[in-house]
Amino acid sequence: MKKRGSIFIGILSFLVIIGFFLAANIFYFYQKEKEKALALQEVLDETRARFKLTEIKLEETQKELTLMETKFNESKNMLDTLNSELEKEKKAKDEALNNLNELKRLIQEKEESEKLLEEELGRAKKEVSRLKAKLKNVEEERAELEKKIKDMEYMQQKIELGEIKIDKQGIPVSTSTEKKEIVYKEKQKGKGEAPAGTVTVKTPLEGKILVVNKDYGFVVINLGSQEGVNIDDVFSVYHKGKYIGDIKVEKLHDSMSAAGFLSSQLKDKVAEGDKVVLKIQ
Repeated sequence: MKKRGSIFIGILSFLVIIGFFLAANIFYFYQKEKEKALALQEVLDETRARFKLTEIKLEETQKELTLMETKFNESKNMLDTLNSELEKEKKAKDEALNNLNELKRLIQEKEESEKLLEEELGRAKKEVSRLKAKLKNVEEERAELEKKIKDMEYMQQKIELGEIKIDKQGIPVSTSTEKKEIVYKEKQKGKGEAPAGTVTVKTPLEGKILVVNKDYGFVVINLGSQEGVNIDDVFSVYHKGKYIGDIKVEKLHDSMSAAGFLSSQLKDKVAEGDKVVLKIQ
């Protein structure tokens, strides 16, 4: 009986010990779990706090993002405005550049035109100088010709008065056929008519060259309408007794005539004082 009681007590003690050990383990594990739970709660609280902070930061970030988007849109609008203005400025710059190039082209054309005008002006000045010199020569020739005409008119007056009969070379100044016939008739006065069969010989009309104008291609001879010269009469020219060509009367005056060359080579051969003889046609 005592033995069973001892066993029961022993078993009970073992069970108590096991129960105590289990309770201690349970308490230990409970404490651990509690500590873990507390730790987890702290972590959760900290996580919640961090999450709250993160939410706050997210809201702030969203606000900043919204602000940034607003600024971005403003910047984009401003950039578009700047691009538009830049495009306008580029077009204005291109237009100004085109205008500048056109202006340069016009200036270049003007400079070339002024250069051409200066060259033309220089040539015109040279031409004016040449014409002035030529006009001076013509005026001098005209004055000389007028002087010679006056001298010829004076000589003609003397011829008409009978003061001059022949020139220095022995060539009669006025030897018209009409005058010779008058002289012949005067000599025959009182002698009656010429015998039958008598032939009257007419001496060819002769004169001399007073002026030679090679520039205008004519000469002036000392024979005119008073000597019986007519327009288109042809005279043979003799230089030092040698025939050199013919001239044709183009203008007629009382005591002199102007005749043109019938050959271009004659103007280089003829000289003042050369004898001229009317051609019988």
